[in-house]
Amino acid sequence: MNFSGVGTDQAMPVLPRDLHESFASSHCRRDADRVLRLPALAEGPPKFADHKVKVYTGKRAKPRLDHEFWRDRSETYRWAMEDKKVNAGGRYIVVILPCGTECQAPTFLDVRSGRITQFFTVSNWGEVSDDFEPVISRPDSRLILFRGKRNEKGINGNHYYLIDDRGQLKHLSTTDNGGDFSAKLKAE
Repeated sequence: MNFSGVGTDQAMPVLPRDLHESFASSHCRRDADRVLRLPALAEGPPKFADHKVKVYTGKRAKPRLDHEFWRDRSETYRWAMEDKKVNAGGRYIVVILPCGTECQAPTFLDVRSGRITQFFTVSNWGEVSDDFEPVISRPDSRLILFRGKRNEKGINGNHYYLIDDRGQLKHLSTTDNGGDFSAKLKAE
């Protein structure tokens, strides 16, 4: 039986009743407490305060410019490491690289290791106010919000992620606002 559709838009497979009961009793009970603690979608979008993390204050590493793409932007990363404060996930500086008029390519610069990680671009936010930020994060929270379309495809809305200990992103939820970013965010 293929469960690869879990967490995607694909439907879960339907199990025969006797197999379902056996599976549920032997495998699902152990995770029941964890599942019941997950925030319900009715509670609204994830909040920064629910994902607190201690902000790193130790010695900063030099940016690891181990790829030609990063070396071509070396001044951007060196400047960020020297002048910017941690602004995401406790130890990351979100460095925004330009990729067009309505496009930004956010990267993470890990101040502890110097590692640079790039994920996807965010774009297509159209007419927005002067204070619009396509990437929103907090220094003391693992939650990060990307606004617009990811890699110019899919839903044009608010995409909520958690930053894990390795600087990787875990998708939490997406709200489709059709590209209208005029409403006040509820993630505060």
